[in-house]
Amino acid sequence: MGGGGKGGGGSSSYVVGHRYYAGLHLAICHGPVDAVTRIIVGERTAWSGSVTSSQTLYVNAPELFGGDSREGGVQGYVEVKLGGPAETISGYLQQKLGSVIPAFRGVVSIIVQQCQLSAMNPYIKPWSIEARRIPAPAALGSGYINGDANPAHIIYECLNNATWGLGYAASEIDASSFQTAANTLASEQYGLSLLWDREQPLEEFIAEILRHIDGTLYVHPRTGKFVLKLARADYNVSSLLVLDASNILELESFSRPSESELVNQITVRYRDRSTDKDAAITVHDLAALELAGGVVSSATVDYPGISNGSLASRVALGDLKQLSVPLAKATLIANRQASNLNIGDVFKFTWPELGIAQLVMRVVRVSYGTLTDGRVRIECVEDIFGLPSASYVSPTPTSWVSPLTSPAPVPYRRLNEAPWWTVVKRVVGESATAQNELDPQGGLLVACASRPSGDSLNVKLLTRQGSAAYAEVDTMGFTPNATLINGCDEQATVFSIGNGQDLDIVKLNTYAYLDNEIVAVKAINLVAGTVTVDRGVLDTVPALHLASARIWFADAFEALVTEQYLSGESLQVKMLPATGLGRLAESAAPADSYTFAGRMIRPYPPGNVKVNNVMWPTTILGQIALTWAHRDRMQQTVYLVTQSEGNIGPEAGVTYTVRFYNENNSLQKTLTGLTTTTWTYLTADEATDSGLGRINGKFKVEIEAVRAGYTSWQKQTRSVDRAGYGLNYGKYYGGI
Repeated sequence: MGGGGKGGGGSSSYVVGHRYYAGLHLAICHGPVDAVTRIIVGERTAWSGSVTSSQTLYVNAPELFGGDSREGGVQGYVEVKLGGPAETISGYLQQKLGSVIPAFRGVVSIIVQQCQLSAMNPYIKPWSIEARRIPAPAALGSGYINGDANPAHIIYECLNNATWGLGYAASEIDASSFQTAANTLASEQYGLSLLWDREQPLEEFIAEILRHIDGTLYVHPRTGKFVLKLARADYNVSSLLVLDASNILELESFSRPSESELVNQITVRYRDRSTDKDAAITVHDLAALELAGGVVSSATVDYPGISNGSLASRVALGDLKQLSVPLAKATLIANRQASNLNIGDVFKFTWPELGIAQLVMRVVRVSYGTLTDGRVRIECVEDIFGLPSASYVSPTPTSWVSPLTSPAPVPYRRLNEAPWWTVVKRVVGESATAQNELDPQGGLLVACASRPSGDSLNVKLLTRQGSAAYAEVDTMGFTPNATLINGCDEQATVFSIGNGQDLDIVKLNTYAYLDNEIVAVKAINLVAGTVTVDRGVLDTVPALHLASARIWFADAFEALVTEQYLSGESLQVKMLPATGLGRLAESAAPADSYTFAGRMIRPYPPGNVKVNNVMWPTTILGQIALTWAHRDRMQQTVYLVTQSEGNIGPEAGVTYTVRFYNENNSLQKTLTGLTTTTWTYLTADEATDSGLGRINGKFKVEIEAVRAGYTSWQKQTRSVDRAGYGLNYGKYYGGI
């Protein structure tokens, strides 16, 4: 704008304002879409309507930002391109850029044709459009729900789309399950409007949709197809599979949230389509609020895909129902009767010891084991829709009262390398093929944890190597344990024990760790406080133990990390126990370290070792006659073999090394490569070897097994005094 004036020297002109124009090509999203319904500039609607095919619009909003006296408005032609497969080249872009340009098929875009963008302000305000696209996969049909899309259709397209989706063929998707879910969502009027950004992995986008609809997506173990399942009251309780003591091999954990963890108020935040603004709705459980003495315990949940208050209110009430009730969680191991359960399925859980009968649980995670290990591991949560069907029976009366305490570090912990027995029983089974797949230099970690307090629920096991971040590898229970009241020698089989934890669940004919010795549990008397054992089973030998040595009843109660680590590698471990008040922080847990030594591949040490036909002599007369029995780790997988048993095996390629130490405890003689089970040290030969002109007054003998360069994990040792003329004068006067 310009003007003139009078004055002594003549005339002048001045600028009072500017309008700003520009041509723009704005790529919006993947195309095509069903319609463009709004053009928004600076959060204000410049145009609204319904464009269902590519065309040029005239946007006439010159007063959008206050007109020329303020920041102007938007006025001019805008070409809308929906990005269909037959999209044509824009004449305006050809004029500006030349004829050799693409049609930009597969991309929704708008072309601003030298429009007025603003006045008085050179900074262009942001442009956006509102578009509508309802996925309609051929297998499912229309997915329109009151202006939103059916979530089942969205997930199907994400899986199936070959351009921007995951590209799975229709034959890899269980269309029937998707159709069932789609019908349910349509009947619930449960439509969503969500925008996927490539910066977000598509798997995370699918997970977000599943969170909105309380659904699960999994690959069926038999068909190999993707299955969509909603958590709904769509089952008959009377026909559900029952899991109880008859088919549950182990109940790893069972817990309920404490009252302090429950919620009596839920706020759901959503995106209101009518205002294009974030909105929120809050619902209360008045009964729970009253029980809490009027103290509000609230939670806020974001559902950006919900576009209307009616659906947001229903979802809020559903979330409140789940969060205001102490729903049980459990982890259990069942036999193959549970092999038909999939993620999202429900079953009835009965466990009289916990006072529970007919509790409807929904599967959260399931592991089907292997061909050689038929155990099915199930993580599950009490199903909110099954609450009216659950019954609670009176458990056996107990004097124990569980106080709520803050989680504390595990006071006693044990890390160990799994022996071959454990690897066979829990990982590879008896299959030679599976066993041969193991790395001969590899090792597996087993861990035991004592219970910090009576209300401790379980322990998260974290591991790392070097300076990497700790990663969760397992959630374990607590290991029954006790301490020896008195020390013991190698021959003792009955121990007095104290400071016991969870001893009532210890099973007979299982193994326990006593320091570095493994013993077989034969009897346990909780009243007398004693445990009877077989000494030195599997790859260990009997040893001396001091008072207060801890015995861990580990069999079936230790965690096993199935990742293999090479001999010499070190692993750092943290244990995070949980109570009803939460879980111990990682920073508060002590760190332990374990270095692997290739235990599982090593041959077993010999058994039934005797000196002059006595297993544990303290004194002998005359020459040394040493005998032992073969052992075979490959054959010893049925029961825990005792020290006194005869020959088993030997394992192919096993030889024995014998070391003889003199009365000064110096190595005097070594024999290697022995394949027999006897060795006699003639008196004349010993007298010559000793350099004393006589036999030794005392000696020590070691025997270990060797195979392919691997020595046995432990070796047999006997330390013996000598009696006779001129030996240990006065000590054995009168004989032995």
